[in-house]
Amino acid sequence: MTVTSDAPADTAMMRIVHNALRRDLERARGSLAAPERADATQRRAIGAHLTWMMSFLRAHHESEDRGLYPLVRARVGDAADARAVLDRMEREHEAIAPAVAAVETAAVALVADPGDAVTQSALDALETLAASLLPHLREEEDDAMPIAARSITA
Repeated sequence: MTVTSDAPADTAMMRIVHNALRRDLERARGSLAAPERADATQRRAIGAHLTWMMSFLRAHHESEDRGLYPLVRARVGDAADARAVLDRMEREHEAIAPAVAAVETAAVALVADPGDAVTQSALDALETLAASLLPHLREEEDDAMPIAARSITA
């Protein structure tokens, strides 16, 4: 296999990571929404996993904002359309951050107390996060990753 320096970067891993986030968020929401599917031990495990996921998501967005997007900005120069997409991604990261923090808080509470009220709070936090995160992931894949692929070569 020959790799040329001007070949577009492969951004498939971004979709893989996003799909894993989508999958785990949907599984957590589904399990917490159906009390018969998750006993106290399982709810605690879901809370622990959500805590890890939010830490991962925060690091994922930070790596884009501090590493990927500045590199892409440097490569696209004055291309206004590309810069507008990157600006939007960063604004969305900022808008999503409070929902991530709310899920973190709810997940920690769920580990400590897997009762119905706390479970509902976690579910509510997940619903709020999904409302902003899921469209963002799709936009990032559809709009930002093609720009990154064209700007960063193999």
